[in-house]
Amino acid sequence: MNLSENFESVKNFAMGAAQTATQKAKVLAAVAKANVSIYAEEDKIRKAEAQLGKLYYRDYAVGEEMDTAEYLPWCQKIDESKKLIAELKDYIDDVKAADVAPAAPGTACEADFEDAEPKAEDAAAAETPCCCEAPKEEEAAPAETPEIKIEVVDDEPKAE
Repeated sequence: MNLSENFESVKNFAMGAAQTATQKAKVLAAVAKANVSIYAEEDKIRKAEAQLGKLYYRDYAVGEEMDTAEYLPWCQKIDESKKLIAELKDYIDDVKAADVAPAAPGTACEADFEDAEPKAEDAAAAETPCCCEAPKEEEAAPAETPEIKIEVVDDEPKAE
């Protein structure tokens, strides 16, 4: 083996390691995004349960008959959140099992996980924002910072 063959084998090994690390990072990012969504849904459930409890206790305290029509929307919100949490947990299990980061159900799009550079014919599409991102406002360029000069003046007479 000569030097160029050794270099090529080291280069190929490094490329493979970099691609593996990139894929692992994508998987971890996808799992983290799903976990954040789960925590948000759990917070929605806590808030809906608290509101439902307040409504129920209000009716109980005044001795009114329980109004299920008033409770139903809160119960449906809780059911929807629990269903989404179950889907997100299944998604996390699938990602971990496959070791590939597919798009999460309703939380991500393909552009979040692309690592390939855009092709020439896709240049215009690459400049458009992702479907799941809000367009970013142009940040104003910082104005020239004024030059600040500090002079130290000693007005006190010195004893010599």
